[in-house]
Formats: sequence, C-alpha cells, structure tokens
Amino acid sequence: MSTEIPIKFNYKDIKILKQFLTETGKIIPARVSGLSAQQQRKVTKAIKVARFLALIPYTDKQSRVWK
Repeated sequence: MSTEIPIKFNYKDIKILKQFLTETGKIIPARVSGLSAQQQRKVTKAIKVARFLALIPYTDKQSRVWK
C-alpha cells in the first residue's frame, strides 16, 4: 500500500478501510497488502463491523442482469 499503515484501525475510518477492499468488495489478503497477521485480523474485524453498520457495502453494485 502506498500510505502508512495505522497502528489502530477504527470501523468509522472508511477511507482507510476502503484501501483494504477490492473493487468487488472483497478484503485484500495480508500477503498482498503487506499487513502482519495481527494487523490483518484488526482490519478484517473493523471492515466487518463497518459492513454490519452499513458504512461500507458488502458487495459492489451489480451492473449486469441475471437471466
């Protein structure tokens, strides 16, 4: 990642959390993001709380129509 990794992740800080999500809404794995295991657990928990509170969508908007 291009920015500094914060020590403490907060579910309210959407800008930081969105850096660890793909365009489709999946959480980027630690081997790609460069986070330690402890940091990855913290960011995953913060993302899941933010999703539960509807601060972040679970998935992207589906543009195609299912037939």
